[in-house]
Amino acid sequence: MLILLILFLPMCLMANEKGYQSQVLSPRVKSLQVHLASDWQKAPVIEMGSDQQVTVSFDEMSHEYLRLAYRVLHCNADWTPSGMNELEYLEGFSENDLPEGNSSEATTVEYTHYSFSLPNEQVQLKLSGNYVLEVFDRDAEEDEALLLRACFSLLDRKVGLDAKVSAQTDQAYNDKFQQVFIEVQTPMGLISRPESDVTIMIRQNRRVDNQVLGVPLYMSTGNALHYKHQPALVFEAGNEYRRFEISSHKLPGMGVDRLDFQRPHYHAFLFADQPRLSGYTYDEDQNGRFYIRNREADFLQSDYQVVHFCLPASKPFDKPLYLLGDFVQANMSQVLPLQYNEETGAYEMELLLKQGLYNYCYALGHLSENALPSEGYCVGAIEGDYWPTKNEYQIFVYYRPFGGQYDELIGYGEVTN
Repeated sequence: MLILLILFLPMCLMANEKGYQSQVLSPRVKSLQVHLASDWQKAPVIEMGSDQQVTVSFDEMSHEYLRLAYRVLHCNADWTPSGMNELEYLEGFSENDLPEGNSSEATTVEYTHYSFSLPNEQVQLKLSGNYVLEVFDRDAEEDEALLLRACFSLLDRKVGLDAKVSAQTDQAYNDKFQQVFIEVQTPMGLISRPESDVTIMIRQNRRVDNQVLGVPLYMSTGNALHYKHQPALVFEAGNEYRRFEISSHKLPGMGVDRLDFQRPHYHAFLFADQPRLSGYTYDEDQNGRFYIRNREADFLQSDYQVVHFCLPASKPFDKPLYLLGDFVQANMSQVLPLQYNEETGAYEMELLLKQGLYNYCYALGHLSENALPSEGYCVGAIEGDYWPTKNEYQIFVYYRPFGGQYDELIGYGEVTN
């Protein structure tokens, strides 16, 4: 039985053309999570001068002894390398060994779980802005050494931020869109040329495929910068994420039709999904996140199950169909599209996922294999677009004055409609 795993893009594509993003880069790794250490639901943004940390965790799919290590790179607002010298942004060694992992216990799928946090005793960060952490295998061949990238940000809060989300948009009223309105409050004399020196980035539910970088300034009044009435601030509303739970081997969880053991794996068959174009129905989702848990055993006994997705369709769509959610690191170009089965009249996919609670949705992609995530994917074609949908928006404010060498992160905020 074929289990569809992650399809990895060439690293140069993501690093050079569209900037870094959190992503798994090796079939040896699964269940990558990057979040605020104190709250798994919070984005990985920490504040300078605080005791906050970012936690990075993942599974390496074996019980082998490995010499894993990590390095930290400083990035621009667009997540491309900033070119700053390590001595300027880092206090500590440029490369550090990963803390020892913990082997799974009594599971059908062997793995070693790794978890660590930054900053730590080995690494302290000196400059605000974006960072990418790279985990690699010291003993692997060069083309197989890099295992994953984990992106996070360090905030040096210098400005205030006020934002709101409204269904009264410049495109339609209470329809299928949501519009973000932003006001940045700046201290007197801090920013003299906001049109060129300030960069705004917005993400919807931490997604990178439809993020907006570089919103034009609408107007400035006194010590406030206003960003509003711009097409870049209007987002398709989408729908609440679908959910399922595979935290047990004994009883089907939420969204699961049946469980089965087909050696060597447990299989979870989800209820067949349907397009959701007939109207909005509220659900308490987690905006795309996933959470690892096992109802019946300790954490290291959390197993992997083959999860079967199914979306009936009378005929194939004119574009490829993908899954979207944090379990594919909010990057649909990393995963194979679902395959249309002529015999069952449905799109199908099998993914090996760790026990826990998952959010997901369907999206149509591009016919071109070279399409980039920034070209956008259509969620509304399957899920619908409804203005009451509860979405989170992450807003980053970067500042690079004339002659500055890097993009400072001077403001950050989250807003929900």
